[in-house]
Amino acid sequence: MVLPPEPTKNQNQIKEQDIELAVGLAGFGKFSIKIILLCGFIFLNSAFNISSVGLVLPSAACDFNLTTIDKGRITSSPMLGMLFGSYFWGCLADLSGRKSALLLSLLSHGLFEIILSITPNYWIFIVLKFFSGFCVTGHGAVVFTYLGEFQAPKIREKILSTMESAWSIGLLAMPLVGWLIIPLDVNYTTNYFSYHSWNLFVFICSLGSILISIWLLSFPETPKYLAESNNFEKLSKTLDHMHYENTGQTFDDYLKKLEDNGCNYLSLILKNPPSNLINSRRPSRAEKTFDLFMKIFSQAVDLIRPPFLIRTIIICVIMYCLGSSYYALILWFPELFQRFAIFEINHPGETASVCRVSEKNLTSINMNECPTNISTDVYFHTAILGAACIPLSIMLPIFVEKLGYKFYLVLSSAIASSVTMGLFFVETSFQNLILSCIFEAFTSVGTCIILCIIVEIYPTKLRGIASAVSVFFCRLGALMGNSLFGYLIDEHCVTLIIIIATQLLVSAILGLIIPIKKKIIDKTTNNFHDVTKL
Repeated sequence: MVLPPEPTKNQNQIKEQDIELAVGLAGFGKFSIKIILLCGFIFLNSAFNISSVGLVLPSAACDFNLTTIDKGRITSSPMLGMLFGSYFWGCLADLSGRKSALLLSLLSHGLFEIILSITPNYWIFIVLKFFSGFCVTGHGAVVFTYLGEFQAPKIREKILSTMESAWSIGLLAMPLVGWLIIPLDVNYTTNYFSYHSWNLFVFICSLGSILISIWLLSFPETPKYLAESNNFEKLSKTLDHMHYENTGQTFDDYLKKLEDNGCNYLSLILKNPPSNLINSRRPSRAEKTFDLFMKIFSQAVDLIRPPFLIRTIIICVIMYCLGSSYYALILWFPELFQRFAIFEINHPGETASVCRVSEKNLTSINMNECPTNISTDVYFHTAILGAACIPLSIMLPIFVEKLGYKFYLVLSSAIASSVTMGLFFVETSFQNLILSCIFEAFTSVGTCIILCIIVEIYPTKLRGIASAVSVFFCRLGALMGNSLFGYLIDEHCVTLIIIIATQLLVSAILGLIIPIKKKIIDKTTNNFHDVTKL
């Protein structure tokens, strides 16, 4: 077998451009649809599990005798886990592969949720929720990179934008599943253990991660990661598999396409993969550990150096503000709906703002007479929240090429900020529902857009770690937002609303200066080139 020469420094520099072209020449077809569906289900599962905490709160309130601050600990615990997990999963994705990180994240999350569904103790529940959050954050931190690296540059924006639809469907499915399970008469109680319908709901939520991880086993690692790792044997098999499933053509046909488009060197490597260059020497465990830390340090340093410094700061601040605002409210919306329902039962014919309802709730609920059932309106209103996200998530991939990410980011943050201030004027549960739907739809788009932007403005070797750092700041914001909500909603509601509205306004302002890549078509080759501008 004739081996191609070892890549030189210059060839390594153009490798990403060659792989971009190679992925595009693999076509769009059966494989592309399967990878979109897989990643869609991963992101759907992430939305489903993160938001499910909102229904667990009123359901578990009686079993654990929860106060508002206790509920705040439950919502904050997975966010704290997500905070620590974000950087870990991004590093793992860059060092061990996108698929490996996703697989471990899904399996571990499912297992922790299964254990969590049978825990009888509040503090054990808190600890397990921490580890569940640590694992579930790997879904969002890696899935955009995994999906994006299977797409040609000219369609990547549209494909990544469809992920918002998956998130919206997850938000819609969660209350519907909860509506089916939580009202069931499931009650098993002993002196040391109790199992109710909300425990069954948590168990059902865990199954998605397990099933998706099994499905993921049949998919390959991304071509870009394999190329960067010099794993040419797997790269050759992956591109062959993609091309065959998408077009039905042979590998020789694919190699000819590469040669016709000027990728003769890549074609030679794929035809005769130099496997002996990969495993010529197996490093020791100490060398692997040292290399791991050096790569993590190197990647982290690269993110805070020009030309990435400004974009990293902007993205991290926006993600903090969006995370603090979005997750604070999305996890507490079912609780607010429950409070409105209780208020309207106890005070028929009266109107009240969100802040007044919360104050009334503080004195109107007797924990010794804890209601065992969630109002039907809570499920219905939460489902409407998820459905409200769908129209905008459909519009995003349709118009993103014409309007751009920046337009959507600025508009969604500005509208969400205005709607948050509108909570001061809410007088009925219906008005609260309308504003909540608008808030939910526009803030969920914002976080999705940032993850799409990261794939565009960072090179392959930094995308995983950049996603992880941005998600880290998003989870940090979510942790702070949930903690503030639990402590402020009863007695300092006005301050809480002003903080959330201000953070969203900051996101809108920074969105105006975020660096976005402009795609320019080379008329001589009809290929896309990226130009990053502030």
